[in-house]
Amino acid sequence: MMPWDFRRGKKNTAPTTERSQQQQCDPSYPDFCIPPNSPDLDCPDIPYRRFRVNQPDPHGFDRDRDGIGCER
Repeated sequence: MMPWDFRRGKKNTAPTTERSQQQQCDPSYPDFCIPPNSPDLDCPDIPYRRFRVNQPDPHGFDRDRDGIGCER
């Protein structure tokens, strides 16, 4: 669920197929899906800014390790 949807009170009513696709996402980035084993990405390569990052951070989006990726 995207943070802005959560703040608006929208419920996650994703069908089962979408949930199974989420399991194929890297758990280091819970706000959007980056497939595990994807090529190395940098902040300019993605459209997201100021998102949650869990360690380990395989793409290095959270350089200062404060839990927020692509702050600049």
